Amino acid sequence: MRRSGGITLLVVVLLSILLFRASRVTSLLREEFPAFHVNKPEYVTLYLGQGFRIQGYHQFIDGVSTDDVIQMAGFELNAEVAKSFADKGPLRSGEGLELVFMNAEVVDVARFFVPAGQCMALGIPLHPDTMKASDWQALPGIGPRLAERIMADRQKNGEFGDLETLKRVKGIGPGTIKRLNDFF
Repeated sequence: MRRSGGITLLVVVLLSILLFRASRVTSLLREEFPAFHVNKPEYVTLYLGQGFRIQGYHQFIDGVSTDDVIQMAGFELNAEVAKSFADKGPLRSGEGLELVFMNAEVVDVARFFVPAGQCMALGIPLHPDTMKASDWQALPGIGPRLAERIMADRQKNGEFGDLETLKRVKGIGPGTIKRLNDFF
């Protein structure tokens, strides 16, 4: 093929592509699209420990239950064990599960909160009502005495519910709340 023939062919191909795209755009402008909105799902990050084939941190859709996770892992709970977890509600980020087997059957499930230091390292939000004294001490500016005061206040006055309620503890003010806010 001669050079001028190759250029002509290239121009024809490019014009064809442009015409195709232009016709597609105008047809899209005439079409009516269905009206719907897709929400991005929220996730919880859970630690799957002893008894699970693939241990470590995994994400699940928010609202997942203990029974759901165990079934997704390919196990079945006996009826008594499943009933004991039915009333404990959905799992929350920062929780962990470990399985106990007897004769290849899951006979018990340990449900627990992982240490605050691990949650902080992974960017999992903490909750003031699930933390132990050692978890509080992992936070910047909270030593053993303040951690014990926090624990004693929660024991005496009930759950905090949110980080702002920590102000009721002597030694915690707006500055401390602001400093801790990124972890909760």
